[in-house]
Amino acid sequence: MAVASIQDPLPKQGELSKQNIRDQVYAILRDRMYRGEISYEDRLVDHEIAAQMKISRMPVREALMQLKSEGHLEGTSRGFVLPQFTPEDIANMFEIRLLLEPHAAASSCSHSTVEGLGRMKLAVEEAGRAHRKDDVLTYMHANWTFRSAWVDMVPNQHLVQVINRLRDHAQAIRLATLKDKEFRVLSLQYTKEILEAFLRRDTDAVQARVAHNLRVSAASYYAKQEAMLRPVTGGAPAGATPTAPTPARKRNR
Repeated sequence: MAVASIQDPLPKQGELSKQNIRDQVYAILRDRMYRGEISYEDRLVDHEIAAQMKISRMPVREALMQLKSEGHLEGTSRGFVLPQFTPEDIANMFEIRLLLEPHAAASSCSHSTVEGLGRMKLAVEEAGRAHRKDDVLTYMHANWTFRSAWVDMVPNQHLVQVINRLRDHAQAIRLATLKDKEFRVLSLQYTKEILEAFLRRDTDAVQARVAHNLRVSAASYYAKQEAMLRPVTGGAPAGATPTAPTPARKRNR
C-alpha cells in the first residue's frame, strides 16, 4: 500500500533544482514518519508518490534511497517499508535510551529556556486535545514535538546526536503503543508530570520521570507483542505481567 494522499504543495519542477525537490520530498516523508502517518502497513512506491505530488519519479526515488541509506526505510521488491526491529534490537535500544535520555533530560532542564518550555507546554495542550478527540495521529505528533522540545535544549550536541540516532526506535515504540487508548492515558499523565518537573526546574524529578516513562513504554511494547502472539501460541492469560520476549537472532541488515 502506498502512502495515502501526499498532497503537500511543491513548486513546479522547473522552478527549483532537482536537488531541492529531492530534499523537500525527503523532508515531507521524514516528517510523516515522525507524525505516525506512515505505518508498517504502508509501502512507499516511487512512481505512486511522484504521481500524487505531481513531480517526476527521479527525485522521489533519490529521497527514498537516502532514507534507506540512513536506516529509516528498508527496500523490498515492491517499494520501501519501515524497518522492522527484532526483539533483540528493541531490548538493546531501550537499554541505551535508559542510559542516555534521563541524564539528557536533566541536563535539558538545567539549561531550559522560556521558549523551549513554551514549546513543551503547547505540545502537552495539543496532546490533551487530541486524546479527548481520540485523534491518534495528532496525539503522536504532539508527543514527538514534546520530546523534540526538550532534546533541543540539551547543551551537549554530541549527546543530542547519539539520542537522535535512536529516533527510529522511539518512533517504532510510538507506533506500537500510542494507538492503545489505555496507554495514551498513561502517556499523557507521564508527559504532564515531566512538564511539571521541568517547570519547577527539578532535575532529579525530570530524570526519574523520564526513566519511568521509558520503562512503562517498554512494558507496554512487550505486552503488545505478547498479545499479538497469543492467538498463535496460546500464551499467557490476559492480565499477566508483561515480560520481554526471548531475543530473536539479529537479522542481517
